Amino acid sequence: MIDNIIALASSTIIIGLVMGIIYQTVSSAADQRKYPPSGQLIDIGGFRLHFNCAGQGTPTVVTDAGGGAPAISWGLVPSEIAKFTRVFTYDRAGFGWSEPNLKAPRSSQQSVDELHKLLTKAKIEPPYILVGHSLGGANMRLYASQHPEDVVGLVLVDSVHEDQITPEQWKNIGKEFWFYQALRIASRIGLVRLIGEANLLPILKNLKKDLQKYPLVVQAVFDTFKSHCYRPHYWATLSSERANIRKSFEQLREVTSLNNLPLIILSQGSKAPEVSDERVQRWAELQSDLTRISLDSKRIVAEKSGHLIPFDQPELVVDAVKQLVEKV
Repeated sequence: MIDNIIALASSTIIIGLVMGIIYQTVSSAADQRKYPPSGQLIDIGGFRLHFNCAGQGTPTVVTDAGGGAPAISWGLVPSEIAKFTRVFTYDRAGFGWSEPNLKAPRSSQQSVDELHKLLTKAKIEPPYILVGHSLGGANMRLYASQHPEDVVGLVLVDSVHEDQITPEQWKNIGKEFWFYQALRIASRIGLVRLIGEANLLPILKNLKKDLQKYPLVVQAVFDTFKSHCYRPHYWATLSSERANIRKSFEQLREVTSLNNLPLIILSQGSKAPEVSDERVQRWAELQSDLTRISLDSKRIVAEKSGHLIPFDQPELVVDAVKQLVEKV
């Protein structure tokens, strides 16, 4: 009797796994047809990175999105910049339409090396104005320090700071790593997709809710991003990016000065109800501290924005870029 129950349970599990894999495979193929790459893909050494280039003029504005985010998270910003100069947006490896590169730890240095290869292969000539949001800000700071001859300006949009994470937060990052690993495994058998489509995955559910306050063109990025989140390599890449955040911050600490590189820092100014005054004050201090890395820097507070300044006040990002374009 017990043997029969075990055999039945095993068969049910196996059938469920096979059905889940089939569901994931068929749905992934449908996603690829429904959400094709919006730009070009170029092989930079065994994997391809996705990028878009729009507008005309010089310098070229090069953007890098936040942690785990694709280039579409810039919302309306690129199309507005394209009205007065050329803008280059791209998806880091494993995000958006870019293929993964999990052979190397996903640190800021790795992202910088891959971006440099991409710009070279795509024949996007300098000079560049670099624009980085959140974790993308760390990558762009590092890029500017290592390729000073190519960079004529830098905009940091509510950028990370190498000293921002507390000991308690480091513990939470460790927990996140295992959570993302679990999602990676679950996505292989279609479970993440199943839960996401039922609007029961908190990460996607909260994002969808948050996007409701933005213009329809911004809300439209959700379905595309959701399809990216159903891919196993998305969670594997995000897991590696988070696991290597300490290494990225160590790399960032080596950037003590960008000399007199024109630098504009945009910082969030709107306080969420659940965020403590102490945490807001700490973030403001860290953002102010970023002005030290250049002799030609200024900080602007986005009074109506939370962390997602490109969505909340895209005009501030566009204006900051325009100031630097006119300056150089």
